[in-house]
Amino acid sequence: MIKVWKLKHGTPLIAAFFFIALLMTACQRTSKIREFPASICEFDHTAISSIQGNGELSPMLGQELQVNGIVTLIIPSKGLFIEQASSDDSDLTSNGLFIHSPELTTHIAEGDHLVVSGLVTELGERSNTMSSLTEIERFRVCASNKALPETEVALPLVRDEREALEGMHLSINQDLVISDAFGAGSGLLTVNLGGILPVPTEVARPGADARAQATKNRLLSLNIQQVDGISRILPAGTRLLALKGVLGHDSRDLRLIQKEPMRVLPTNVIPIKPPGEGDIRVIGLNLHNYFNGNGKGDGFPTPRGAKTSNEFSKQRDRLSATIAHTRPHLVAVMELENDGFGENSAARDFISDLEGATGESWNFVMPWDGLIGGDVITVGLFYRDDKLAPIGQAEVLTGPEFEGLSRVPMSQQFQDRISGESFLVVVNHLKSKGSCPADSRNANLKDGQGCWNLARTRAARKMAAWTRSRADALTHGKALILGDMNAYRMEDPITAIIEAGFKDLKASSGMGPEFSFIYFGAAGTLDYAFASVKLRPYVQSTRILHINSTYPPGIVLPQPWMRSSDHDPVLVDLRFRQSATLD
Repeated sequence: MIKVWKLKHGTPLIAAFFFIALLMTACQRTSKIREFPASICEFDHTAISSIQGNGELSPMLGQELQVNGIVTLIIPSKGLFIEQASSDDSDLTSNGLFIHSPELTTHIAEGDHLVVSGLVTELGERSNTMSSLTEIERFRVCASNKALPETEVALPLVRDEREALEGMHLSINQDLVISDAFGAGSGLLTVNLGGILPVPTEVARPGADARAQATKNRLLSLNIQQVDGISRILPAGTRLLALKGVLGHDSRDLRLIQKEPMRVLPTNVIPIKPPGEGDIRVIGLNLHNYFNGNGKGDGFPTPRGAKTSNEFSKQRDRLSATIAHTRPHLVAVMELENDGFGENSAARDFISDLEGATGESWNFVMPWDGLIGGDVITVGLFYRDDKLAPIGQAEVLTGPEFEGLSRVPMSQQFQDRISGESFLVVVNHLKSKGSCPADSRNANLKDGQGCWNLARTRAARKMAAWTRSRADALTHGKALILGDMNAYRMEDPITAIIEAGFKDLKASSGMGPEFSFIYFGAAGTLDYAFASVKLRPYVQSTRILHINSTYPPGIVLPQPWMRSSDHDPVLVDLRFRQSATLD
């Protein structure tokens, strides 16, 4: 039997279901449950829809009742879901109910018509709970192999609509896309209608517009739990053909328990073409805390990076594979251990990675022989000797805008050895949104930009002005800024850089999703390449390579160059060998 659930609102569904029965164990009586006599099947019982009611809490909370329904899903060692065989034809009340009884799961099969008695309870924490039957004493299977009730739903759904589907067996036949695969190893996924949803301030100005986008995102999202035995590792962006499952709860919110293997469209991994002959390929790469211990194979765990030597070795292998696959000539890095440039430094180890991956000679930019800034991590510039020649001394921008906050930016003038053209490269890493301060100016103002927005904006403004000044003096205004700005596209720090005369080379062009990071199922750009007006004519192409953020950590991946970081790299090809013309 299929009931089509008609929506009355033009808003989306964030129905998420993953079962946690932890706090229920204390509720279950230790005595074995007994069977009802067969005559119980002829009696009238309390309707599930009456137990659910039309609010968030059951109107029959605390009452001992008998209910009957078709078993739609069994969670071994935890409980099962039943749904009344005939609909009450109301969009305001649910027809499904969770029965918490680890013992009962060994006696029951899906499709059984079950009568059961127990105590009406709200399971979960805080205000968002799941109406359930606990302290199960008696049951009876009145029939088997019954057709499962099934309600067809469509996104979007608002909160009240979700609540009215709690515990029910649902099917969704829409164009859904996996937006968050971070917990895929545990069977946890988030899907959205139509595509990966944006971080609010990726597409909307901070404030009211961003809050409206956040509301839209919540309504369009659906959290799911793949059941044991059918979990699959699928990257964000994978398109689904249909979903079917039971809408349950994870003690915080609704979650759809996936009953069957998901039908998906295959995801093609697009290889990265090598740079054109004579081009200079630049890549911005967040190293995800590249710490090499003491540089001699010991010194683990490290303050922010690998916990063991073996873990660091695997990190190096992935990064080396990324370099071998992308074939850059200049690498601007973030989250490099800030331990100088000596024989055992992280910078020296990274040089070994680069040379092993490419078979070419590499060098690093060294403003001085010592730490760069006061943070445990720093930025860095590494280049191929045969392609680029550093001109003059590297410079580092210091000041109160960076001390104890953002990493200090580093700049270096390079000359293309083939064309003789020179350009300035600046690498930067702004303050993260974490560890919110009590200082109201840098606190989270609830406008979508998170905390430390003022600090990031001041650092970005000073860095952009410094870059323009140096480029005008050294390279006729040709400058490239790369880095992890810890700010999404519509936020104040990015606006400050653009207003200083730099173009975001990967601003959304309508050609597809532009993002470098996925956070709780929403995608946005934290990693950028900005070009000055004078450099733009030489920019041949720019790509954000979705080889990291879309894949969950700690899994076997189809290519060794995937998931070398939690951020996607940004790749820029420069071509100086022909006359420059503005587009």
